[in-house]
Amino acid sequence: MPVSRHLSIWGIIVVAAIVFAGEQVRETSFGDVGGVIPARVQAAASALVEGRLTLESVQTFSTLVSYMFLHADVEHILFNMVFLWTFGILTSELLGQWWALGAFLTCGICGAIVHICFNLGSTEPMIGASGAVSGFEGVYLGLALRWQLPDAEVWPLAFPVPPMQLGVFALLGFVSDMVLLANHDPHIAYGAHMGGFFSGLAIAAAITTVYPTLYAYDRSRRKNCI
Repeated sequence: MPVSRHLSIWGIIVVAAIVFAGEQVRETSFGDVGGVIPARVQAAASALVEGRLTLESVQTFSTLVSYMFLHADVEHILFNMVFLWTFGILTSELLGQWWALGAFLTCGICGAIVHICFNLGSTEPMIGASGAVSGFEGVYLGLALRWQLPDAEVWPLAFPVPPMQLGVFALLGFVSDMVLLANHDPHIAYGAHMGGFFSGLAIAAAITTVYPTLYAYDRSRRKNCI
């Protein structure tokens, strides 16, 4: 698999790894600075509505992106990066690496916004790429439902997997999150997972509405590259 075809996915993983390594070396957490804190974002949004945009507000809004690259521990980052690699590479293979990057950021931001709506006034920082990863899962499931996709081939999968089988796996992962929500597991940012997953489905729905088949999408990409 040529690295150059998926630079955006590699870049996300490398940045997350570097940030995590930096936290371990400094024996600290960047969550208070780079994590999404609902109360702060609410205050910054209110100030913006009133016509006041300060440097502090800009920094607060930037956490809607920076939180995706922060992780609490080794298990957290490994779990997210494995699923990000799998569904990120598949999304990049189908849509192109820069569209995949756009989907990652869009789903992550949407996930953060939904999390804020579910936790108004909270001062607890939310970190992790889970919302954006759920977005990749939603994108792939949406594409699998509308397009005739080739069997998925990506490491560490030992053999090609039918797209609907992998799509169902993504759906089951989301459903398991909702089961944990019913059990009130405090360690999962359910809003981020929900916002990411459904925004991923929305992205797939928009793309497949414009391009009814994978062939039509690929033909448009080749034409634009000429």
